[in-house]
Amino acid sequence: MLGVTIPAGGGIDDGEKVLDILANHPSTAHFISTELAQRFVADNPPKELVDKMAATFLKTGGDIREVMRAMLESKEFWSQGAYHAKVKTPFEMVASAVRALNARVDDAFALSNQVGNLGEPLYRKQEPTGYSNMNSEWINSAALLGRMNFALNLAQNRVAGVKVDASQLPEDPVQIARKLMSADVSPQTRASIDNALKQQQAKNPKQQTPGLLAGLVLGSPDFQRR
Repeated sequence: MLGVTIPAGGGIDDGEKVLDILANHPSTAHFISTELAQRFVADNPPKELVDKMAATFLKTGGDIREVMRAMLESKEFWSQGAYHAKVKTPFEMVASAVRALNARVDDAFALSNQVGNLGEPLYRKQEPTGYSNMNSEWINSAALLGRMNFALNLAQNRVAGVKVDASQLPEDPVQIARKLMSADVSPQTRASIDNALKQQQAKNPKQQTPGLLAGLVLGSPDFQRR
């Protein structure tokens, strides 16, 4: 087993020895460190960061808390390239949108269906590796349209079992963005929201403006980033 000979007849101890060998192997440290860095930093994390995390894994005997500490305290984690580099999964997008709106959820069944419609059915991934951490898994034109439609429906009380109090929302797009995202949207996103608002109001001039604006913010590229 990876260059280690295990005598026969050890019973359950043999299995535990195999697990110990695997847990302490450099390849395991590198694999787990890469997965963590892809989850929290970038699809293609810097080699220096992964090596630093893997070294911590081996040094501490696989202490994930210390591996995470090494990642969080690294310059790569706080670099400009890593800031908002990751895209929310459908589950994260739905959950964060509900929280941002401070919505009251009386029945989560419809929200669960929305997560599935966006590509991440809960508890339905057949492979034991789970859903992908890669941005490419979640971002394409159809997925972005689905997220926008969900955001608009949620903010305008068109999702069953979920209630949003639009009276708590300001009417100015900038103020709504600050309230929902705790930050200003980028100029590109602001332009996209203004354009979408004009199109939506052209279709339905009587549409509720605060809810519409909130939906456009939640469906914007800025909100899709972690």
